Amino acid sequence: MNDLAIVGGKIFDGFNSYDANIYVKDSSISAISHDLLDAAEVYNAKGLYILPGLIDPHVHFALKLGKYTSADDFESGSKSAAFGGITTFIDFLDPITDASVIKKVFSERMKLASTSHIDYSFHMTIAHPNFPPKKLIHRTLALGINSIKCFTTYSTSDRMTEDGYIFELLEESRKSGVVISFHAENDSMINHRLSEKDSHLPKDLPFFHPYESEAEAASRIATFARLTGGQAYIVHNSSGRSVDMLVNNGKPSNLRLETCPQYLTMDDSVYRKGPTVAALHTLVPPLRSRRDLGLLGKYFTDGVYSTVGTDHCPFMKAEKLENMNDLDHMPNGIGGVETSFSILYNQFVRTGFMTLNALVRMQSVNVADTFGLTQKGCISPGADADLALLDPNKKWEVTINSLHTRADYTPYEGMKLIGKFVSTLVRGKFVIRDGEFSGEQKGQFIERRPVFWHTH
Repeated sequence: MNDLAIVGGKIFDGFNSYDANIYVKDSSISAISHDLLDAAEVYNAKGLYILPGLIDPHVHFALKLGKYTSADDFESGSKSAAFGGITTFIDFLDPITDASVIKKVFSERMKLASTSHIDYSFHMTIAHPNFPPKKLIHRTLALGINSIKCFTTYSTSDRMTEDGYIFELLEESRKSGVVISFHAENDSMINHRLSEKDSHLPKDLPFFHPYESEAEAASRIATFARLTGGQAYIVHNSSGRSVDMLVNNGKPSNLRLETCPQYLTMDDSVYRKGPTVAALHTLVPPLRSRRDLGLLGKYFTDGVYSTVGTDHCPFMKAEKLENMNDLDHMPNGIGGVETSFSILYNQFVRTGFMTLNALVRMQSVNVADTFGLTQKGCISPGADADLALLDPNKKWEVTINSLHTRADYTPYEGMKLIGKFVSTLVRGKFVIRDGEFSGEQKGQFIERRPVFWHTH
């Protein structure tokens, strides 16, 4: 007998939509059928859309930045994510330079993540390693991790990795099945602009981190990807103009792009609305111009972007405001795991700019494919029973009190939306049931083996 039957809903699997019942046994999908099969429990999903559980490839829970720690730890962040239909996320290990600390940083992050209510994995993160790329990849894969994040900037905080190492790392990634991801900005350009002003204020964030900086670094990575055949992935791309350059120059198929909801919905006018508003919208890369936003939306709906991440990294309002005159010590970042899908559903699906299945691909299917989450991102027999049940007609307003983050503000305050997740299941157990947190499930670390993209 099946453990659970989810009946009466409409399935959107990222490619097709159809009415069917889903059956769960021992944490996996056991059957998809129009028939009523035996099950110990029946959940009525009439009127609901059933999606594969969303996967967020870019979150920062319990992130330490100087004297600050991001507002959401793994417990609160995963709970908020589950209310947003997310069933798996990928966080980051602390940046490493020496191979001797790899085991330590992994163990520390695993301990913190043990409170998660949904499944999780990690990206290795490097800061100009002092050991060869081949050894780095070997040690990374041994942990069950198949992705490595590099910074092309942040030399002043000693996190930047130089181009020679990156090039060799991409060469090795082609052979080993590892994804090399990039925070892509031109370090020299940023430092030059910082040196031009005596004071560094939040309102000047777009000047210090201009779109040209992102465009140059993204173009450089595209060139490296083309020359090496390696698997390159650019995180939190914020500039439509940078992607315009990539497309016009022939973006290689072995370069995949991620963007975030904030870059599709907000623009740099917030930095001109006074020091308080500017401080509350500090993130890197910053919000861009209306021109960038328009181009980014075009390429998003055209399918040039592969994935959506949230870069979820909120801080408390007081922590932002105490640095409103000191960008150098500002804890940058905003929240987004709980609102990500609903915002994009309203902006692009309900308006007819893209199909629901296209959005499902970007927030689930493609993430699983990119990062080798072989049991995730699909609705099919044998797959993990990770499911997100959306009420497409539920009206709600985003307020900080309506969310489940520990942060005390949201940049989306007052946004009126239609469409909300009402139930979320991880491996067949309800984390959210009918709008209430059930806590039935505990998250697991998901090992990821070598992944080889199908490129042309």
